[in-house]
Amino acid sequence: MPDDVPTEKALSMRQQGLTNNQIIAALQRDGYTTNQILDALNQAQISEQSKKPMEGGRMAYPNAPPGAPGAALPTGAPPDMPPGDSPDAGDEVYSEGMDTGKIEELVEAVIDEKWSDFMDNINRIVDWKEKTDQRLNDMEAVVKNMKDDFDKLHTSILERVGDYDKHIGEVGTEIKALEKVFQKVLPGFMENVAELSRITSDLKKTR
Repeated sequence: MPDDVPTEKALSMRQQGLTNNQIIAALQRDGYTTNQILDALNQAQISEQSKKPMEGGRMAYPNAPPGAPGAALPTGAPPDMPPGDSPDAGDEVYSEGMDTGKIEELVEAVIDEKWSDFMDNINRIVDWKEKTDQRLNDMEAVVKNMKDDFDKLHTSILERVGDYDKHIGEVGTEIKALEKVFQKVLPGFMENVAELSRITSDLKKTR
């Protein structure tokens, strides 16, 4: 799509006698947008209208003698009427403009283009929002799974610690039971040892 405003093309085609509708169709075939075509037609029309007063000034001099250069006046114009004030001047400029239907068509085309761009932007925003929401949902799911895993690990650790405490308690109970047994058995064992020592000593003496 061309980036420039085709003012020179529009001006050249107007000078060739093409109507605005024909110019619009030709520029659309060249790939120009509606905004570019409208700008080109406006600038071309302004350029043509700015040249007309100068040309009229060279052609019409009310006080010039007959036959002098520039003495001719527009047909039907009063002798004292300033150049460019012919009753047909406004009609001529209007006839060179675009018809109302074409203007409405171009305006609608511009509105459609702007609306299409606006809707494209809205759709991109909606798409971005949906993707962002999906990513947030995915992140929330990951965080929830991590929390569940941590809770399970924490519960498992607490269960293991409880089992260790239980085993340690059982070992302590067994140790206490052995201690009580030793307390009961040890005095008799010591007495037996003492008795054996005494007997051994007596045997040695008899020999």
